[in-house]
Amino acid sequence: MITVGRHRLIHGDCIEAMREMEPDSVDAICTDPPYGLGFMGKKWDALPPGEDWARECLRVAKPGAHLIAFGGQRTIHRLTTALEDAGWEIRDQLQWLQWQGFPKSLDISKAIDRAAGAEREVVGRRTDGAGNGSVVGLGSPRAMKTEFDITAPATEDARRWAGWGTALKPAAEPCILARKPISERSIAANVLRWGTGAINVDACRYAYGDSAWPGPQDGDKNPGPVMAGDFGKQGIYGQGTRVTACGGHDLGRFPANVYCCPKASRSEREAGCEELLGKDRAELTGRTAGSAGLVGSDGSGNNPYTGANWKKPTRNYHPTVKPIALMRWLVRLITPPGGTVLEPFAGSGTTMIAADLEGFASIGIEREADYLPIIQARLKHWAQAMTIEEATAKTEPGALAGQQGLF
Repeated sequence: MITVGRHRLIHGDCIEAMREMEPDSVDAICTDPPYGLGFMGKKWDALPPGEDWARECLRVAKPGAHLIAFGGQRTIHRLTTALEDAGWEIRDQLQWLQWQGFPKSLDISKAIDRAAGAEREVVGRRTDGAGNGSVVGLGSPRAMKTEFDITAPATEDARRWAGWGTALKPAAEPCILARKPISERSIAANVLRWGTGAINVDACRYAYGDSAWPGPQDGDKNPGPVMAGDFGKQGIYGQGTRVTACGGHDLGRFPANVYCCPKASRSEREAGCEELLGKDRAELTGRTAGSAGLVGSDGSGNNPYTGANWKKPTRNYHPTVKPIALMRWLVRLITPPGGTVLEPFAGSGTTMIAADLEGFASIGIEREADYLPIIQARLKHWAQAMTIEEATAKTEPGALAGQQGLF
């Protein structure tokens, strides 16, 4: 076991590690487990965690403790079923809105022409990119411009099916909110005994103008004259509050089951990892060095979203890093003051970083030895080298949006 300040990092299988933990010992579980989508051919992403995992989570959680677990759109039903079958109460499904996923849709018209052996006429060029996607396996949104041919259907069947594809743009990721059944006669009694059973509503309200709330920003409760402190559409995250005379709560909007912020920037992902040995794009994508990217729906062989254009070695090479701002909001929502957060799939340590910045202890479990130095380096950086105020300034959704020009 590795100790970093008030945090414990365990190397090993999470089910086996949890079996060594005391029952009713953690206040919250916030985790980003494998989605079971076979991401980048990784063996650890073959299946989402099952009922055995969910039962161990239930055993170590205090009565009334909440669990938040991310899942894939196509597989989260399996995760939900495992949790429910293990004895967890399913409370809600939240959505992280990030808008940045790259569509992996097959162009049906082009596929028909290729199958027919018909050559399509090039009728123009288009420029794609400019920040509307992310490098697969690296997760860092960045502006890029790549030109592609515009081609016309060559066959009658291709003309009939022009504009049809096979997938939507993945702009959101779901997560399950579950709660361990209480042991006392009421939620209030459970909270008083265990400190668990409730969510921290006021601490997770959206400040007026906060881009984490993607809905209407003004006049949604009591439209009227703008008053002192009413930021409305012009609001800036974290600056001021709306006066109650305008119809809103003075701390902000009631937290909803959505949270909007960009993916983690590369600077956020790699802060603290400067001394670690990096990996180049060939090592990260499993492709031959110097080869072109995967063939996209346009038929080109240099798809920029597969790492072909990634020039510098990356030191935090975990493929699915969540943004710190998102994980701070989630751990703050479900963890009581002075509580301990368990992350069974520590990854590159983002949940543990979020717990530290919110004043909580954490227990992280990670099976892959390659990620342990990354977790240690990032956690040490965020826990020791930065104040909470400095960290907030770098990880707030509004700040990231301004840097990247996404919203």
